[in-house]
Amino acid sequence: MISEAYVHSVRVSEKTVWRFVELHTADGRRGFGEFTLDSAPPWIDRFAEDLGDGLLGRDAVPESLRRLAAAPHDDLPQAAVISGYDQALCDLAARAEGRSLAAFLGARRCDRAIALYANINRRTVDRSPEGFARSAAEALDRGFSAIKVAPFDGLSPESCETASGKRAIDAGLERIAAVAEKSGKAADLMVDCHWRLSAKAAEALVQPLQALGVSWFECPLGETRDNLSALRRLRSLANDAGLRLAGCETMIGWDGFRPFVEAEAYDVIMPDVKYAGGLAGVLEIAERSSVAGTAVSLHNPSGPVAHLCSLHVTAVLDDPLPLEVQFDESPLFDCLTRPGCRIDHGEAKLPEGVGLGADLNEALLDQAETGPGAFAG
Repeated sequence: MISEAYVHSVRVSEKTVWRFVELHTADGRRGFGEFTLDSAPPWIDRFAEDLGDGLLGRDAVPESLRRLAAAPHDDLPQAAVISGYDQALCDLAARAEGRSLAAFLGARRCDRAIALYANINRRTVDRSPEGFARSAAEALDRGFSAIKVAPFDGLSPESCETASGKRAIDAGLERIAAVAEKSGKAADLMVDCHWRLSAKAAEALVQPLQALGVSWFECPLGETRDNLSALRRLRSLANDAGLRLAGCETMIGWDGFRPFVEAEAYDVIMPDVKYAGGLAGVLEIAERSSVAGTAVSLHNPSGPVAHLCSLHVTAVLDDPLPLEVQFDESPLFDCLTRPGCRIDHGEAKLPEGVGLGADLNEALLDQAETGPGAFAG
């Protein structure tokens, strides 16, 4: 039975606040989840508190949450909080069974190393080409063989055809070129556009990206039903140039992913354990997408709890692509859990132990916390 519920928030950079939930049971177990969200609304912590309060006295299993709240398909903040509590309840259920979270979710093997790729965007405070190149060099030195950049600062679909938009595109290409020069053939080069492009601009970028050795073209266009045909056309152009098209990182539930999978809009879809509405939902999305011929690579640019959950889910998948990790945004990533997150030459193994295999580091959390603490118990 759930006896206590907590919400924690930790500001780790100018851009990022990590948000966690923590559930305790009457028999002394603790479970953890993460609901970090960019540009989170001011009410998100209160919503998390209220939902946690509603879980008190209920059985510590994911079904308790499903009876209380379902992730809405059109409200990402609510879906994030619900997803965070689902992680924590799955963690608790796995601990109760004495199994790792991956085994609880159905993994046949829990000892394999999970390949990672380094998202260097948030560590790159110096947004010059030289700043991007230095971040890439750091990732290479740590053994990563794939690097992702988000280079198109200040761009929007509406500005792409303007003089300022063209300057932003040129600046982005200069950043990519600097990373390509630094990494050479030592790493795959991936580009995330954060929905900043118009269809015309995205199509015009395919050849320059190919020339720079880019292999991955992510979230170029706004993900609306109106853009499905444009995405399908862009995917064809990208594939002809040797690029994979990837997206759908903020979709909720299979219903959110289904139009893009059925339209064959992407080579790769990117469900996120923080947003998709629950870990069982992520696995359903992955299975349905795989049957349809669409590859899966989990979106994972956040904190250590989401990272651990994503490792466990990836361990369940039969043929996963490398998992994203937000590289070197904050030293807290490595020590805010006990044991800390360990990455070795661009790979990570599941931590030993039951559930997630790690707890939030209470002493360090008390020092770092910026948001609400206990709200019920």
